[in-house]
Amino acid sequence: MIIDCRNDGRRSTRDAWITDVLATYANDHHPAHEYLREDGDWATVSRHELLDQVRSAARGWRAAGLGPGDRVALEATDPHVFVPAFLGALWAGAVPIPLPPVTRRAAWDAQVAAMGRIAQPEAIALRAGTEPPKDCGRPIVLDEVIAARPDDTPPHRPAPDATAYIQFSSGSTGFPRGIQARVAAVVANGLAIMRDGLRSDPATDRGLSWLPMQHDMGLVGFVLAPLFVGVPVSFVPTRFFVRDPGLWLRAMSDRRATISFAPNFAFALSARRTPAEEIAALDLRHVRVLGCGAEPINHAVLQRFLDTFAPTGLKPEALMPCYGLAEATLAVTLSPPDRRHRVDHVRTAELSAGQAISADAEPVGQTTVADEESAESATPAQPQPADATETLVGCGPPLPGHRIAIRDTDGDDLDERAVGEIWVHGPSVADTYLDTPPETLSTFRPDGWLRTGDLGYLADGELFVTGRVKDLLILNGRNVDPQRVEWLAESVPGVRAGGVVACTRPGPQSEELVVVAECRTPEDPEVVPSVRESVAAALGLPVHDVVTVAPGTVPRTTSGKPRRQETRRRYLEGALHVQQG
Repeated sequence: MIIDCRNDGRRSTRDAWITDVLATYANDHHPAHEYLREDGDWATVSRHELLDQVRSAARGWRAAGLGPGDRVALEATDPHVFVPAFLGALWAGAVPIPLPPVTRRAAWDAQVAAMGRIAQPEAIALRAGTEPPKDCGRPIVLDEVIAARPDDTPPHRPAPDATAYIQFSSGSTGFPRGIQARVAAVVANGLAIMRDGLRSDPATDRGLSWLPMQHDMGLVGFVLAPLFVGVPVSFVPTRFFVRDPGLWLRAMSDRRATISFAPNFAFALSARRTPAEEIAALDLRHVRVLGCGAEPINHAVLQRFLDTFAPTGLKPEALMPCYGLAEATLAVTLSPPDRRHRVDHVRTAELSAGQAISADAEPVGQTTVADEESAESATPAQPQPADATETLVGCGPPLPGHRIAIRDTDGDDLDERAVGEIWVHGPSVADTYLDTPPETLSTFRPDGWLRTGDLGYLADGELFVTGRVKDLLILNGRNVDPQRVEWLAESVPGVRAGGVVACTRPGPQSEELVVVAECRTPEDPEVVPSVRESVAAALGLPVHDVVTVAPGTVPRTTSGKPRRQETRRRYLEGALHVQQG
């Protein structure tokens, strides 16, 4: 089955590029950005000031010997430095490659070196005092780039099919892959998101983001797309959110921000760790969109989030589940902003067999809008496995100009409600990976279709995502999405949200289920049996081994997603730091 959304989706090549937009800011003193500083104050930058910053950085890049087509890797740690540096590179015609912030030095060196081998940058720009890794291009001090005096050199105007920047995927199922983001694709996706998906209004909307800017949701969603329509954005450094998750919604309340996005784990973390007295002080009545994407979406987490923050005036229809990937620039689907997101109650047994059969009273094939009944069903008594159901979250229809197909392993279209691989087609889709010809041929098809590697189904015009092809577990002849096992384990007190991996180990007759869980209370004897009971009750599956480990043990991507294959490898090699089993 294919869902096609073409109304006004084809953008003209005359649509302005980022630098064309910035060039109009010479006498515009409306707010463009603001940045949260270490001292807790906000630094506001007008559009005119942003233009000056971009021109300064462009001159700095030229002074460093970089011009049109030259690739430069740059550190994406501090928004007030990265944003003008990145935009300045576009102004100068250079091709920026965002790098993750420096954390664990040895791991960072290895990752950046691997990215460098793929992208082959002419230079690498890091903050003052940061030692560059070897063989990643000549070093440049990023602080010196943005400190140059601005000049009136006009912006570079790239061709629509030129590479604007290089985006690395998150690498949740392997090493990150380099994606060439074409100018036309970025324009198409940015406009589709802001105009069609969010229906944004620069007079009333304000974005707010703490997301890592080396990843598509932070970079495209908040650095680039808002500029196309003039929506101002407030930036919070990612590390601020990591040490204080409550800061996200406090900032939304304080800055009167109307639009923000985050992965599923951030909603779980905020609901779990925000104290009642802090919630009482929040005012979120103005929030129009809280998007949720970048990883599988747990309905129970979203409902818990809504219940927790109901006293703030947060409207249920503000939650906007979505689906996208870096290979499609950013967004593919967005739930409509004027209604509650859709949910689908399906039978677990049939879902494991590849069919999303409705368990609701409505006829098979019908979805329902999330309502009070679904709120009550978010935490039901555990059903018997034979009667088990699951509640899946709809991610909305495709953006204008884009198509979604659900296909089997042979590439044939499947019927509605049949689970298969998600394929995407549209003006936002890339056409190649850097330095990976076999993966390019299998992922980017000659007819323009993209094989995403994600699993899902279509129902009533919306996409429902169920998992990843590479992560699928085969247990006793059943297809089991590891995310569902992980969500059940995360519901156990003491287990960290976002710190669980479900995988398999070889057994005497077939693969056996293993759960690796980060725990806040290492010695709690109730965790292991509780995880086993939770999974068995909901899915009818025995967990052969529960391994509890210290927080931070589970390997993650630079965007915080658990790396399941790497976790399994370490488990099988006995390389995990085990607390108890």
